[in-house]
Amino acid sequence: MVLLKNDRKLVYHLSHFCSTLEACRILDLETHHVCGALFDESTDLLVKLYDPRLKFYRNYDKLRPECGYCEEVIELCE
Repeated sequence: MVLLKNDRKLVYHLSHFCSTLEACRILDLETHHVCGALFDESTDLLVKLYDPRLKFYRNYDKLRPECGYCEEVIELCE
């Protein structure tokens, strides 16, 4: 679900099936640590391939399973 979309920022919530979330539940791991270690940098690099001014980040105050969704942001920085 897209919460905010303008010429500078895209904020969206993800609540679909997530294999990382399932693995964390099974292995009793914190999604905050796993998602941060595995996906933040690679996703940021991926959006930078599209436009080097883009920045990806995740709102760790709104992350499953503590929250019903994961909130992610792509922002245009200049």
